Amino acid sequence: MKSVTENVVWEKTEALIQEKYGKQIKFRSLNLFNAQTSPYSKGDDLIIPLNTKSVHLGEVIIDRGSLLSPDQKNEVTDLVHFLVEPHVYNTHLKFKQMNTSAASQSESYEDLSIPFLKIITHEKETEKPKLVSHIIHLRSVSILQRKNVALKIHEIAENNLFVDLTEISSQLTTASDFKPFSETTIFVSDIKSLNRRELQLLADGVKSNPSKTLFIVGSQLQETELAEMGLDESLKNDLLAILFDIDRVPLKQQTNSDVLELLFFNLE
Repeated sequence: MKSVTENVVWEKTEALIQEKYGKQIKFRSLNLFNAQTSPYSKGDDLIIPLNTKSVHLGEVIIDRGSLLSPDQKNEVTDLVHFLVEPHVYNTHLKFKQMNTSAASQSESYEDLSIPFLKIITHEKETEKPKLVSHIIHLRSVSILQRKNVALKIHEIAENNLFVDLTEISSQLTTASDFKPFSETTIFVSDIKSLNRRELQLLADGVKSNPSKTLFIVGSQLQETELAEMGLDESLKNDLLAILFDIDRVPLKQQTNSDVLELLFFNLE
């Protein structure tokens, strides 16, 4: 339990819920024989089960959360699922890996990464915030909201330049042409608006990315629709792996720095 609650992800989520809803949260391990999958009330408390890939991970208890309005309950539940659930699942994987051989550990970690909070190798800290990935997929029906979130991530990343790919694509021929764009955020407001050449440039740029350019790609596409676009396989996998479904998060939290830091930056 300490590995879950004594962690920056838990602490920031706890602070967010306390600040917005005035509620305290607790974590408890789940009895697998009585596991529930949907939020439920017990007395005055709201209980949010954590379930990922058919694994029952435990429950988050919102103290006196059953007294919240239906909309507030949905908002709290979404925040817990987006922030806490991936963190607890990663903790579960780490303990699972401790019981396996060193040879199988590396292979398993690569296969079991999940959206939002990927298991990554810790490297020497730098002054700038460290991203968990240099490509991020933002999904929303609103192009404006995709850009608002992208600009906030760009601000947190402390990059120098924010530019739309379509504005510079005429200057680019190969992936090496992205090299001057160090400490730059390259934004795609809608991947479906790119022509075939621009899609290939994007795929090549993300794959090589010698200058660690940050690519933020927007769309309103579901997984099956992405597959139907015939994208480069590596690009498609990246877009599916680091995906922020903006519209599922309460509006006031969509550009919240604490939320975005938890999703896309290595804070530990």
